[in-house]
Amino acid sequence: MKTLTLLFATSAFLFGCTSTGKVNTTQLKHTQWQLSHIAGKAVKSSPVSLTFIEAMQVNGNGGCNRFFGEGQLNDSILKVNHIGMTRKLCDEPTNKMERTLLKMLGKGVPILLQDNTLILKGQPELRFQVAG
Repeated sequence: MKTLTLLFATSAFLFGCTSTGKVNTTQLKHTQWQLSHIAGKAVKSSPVSLTFIEAMQVNGNGGCNRFFGEGQLNDSILKVNHIGMTRKLCDEPTNKMERTLLKMLGKGVPILLQDNTLILKGQPELRFQVAG
């Protein structure tokens, strides 16, 4: 019986660390993420980031401008409402990346948590690593 209990506890722990199931707000609250991959390609030292704070408030950097909004998470779909942002003008590739990210967040994007990676399953897929 002890072996079965230990096996169950170990399995639950391992599943929790590599879960690709539904994401909940508790898993995101008080976390910071840095963009690491766009469409499967590694990104070097990107300023693009996401931070989740109390009450699912979301803020971050789109690559050029800082943004903030009210996050909602339903069935592992992240949507950010009432997005506000600074208004700096940057080069076109940076502006395009920023528009893509904010469009995903504004419309709602399916997300996964896998190990220490937050995956936004949009077009293109964006992968974020735990910042820190």
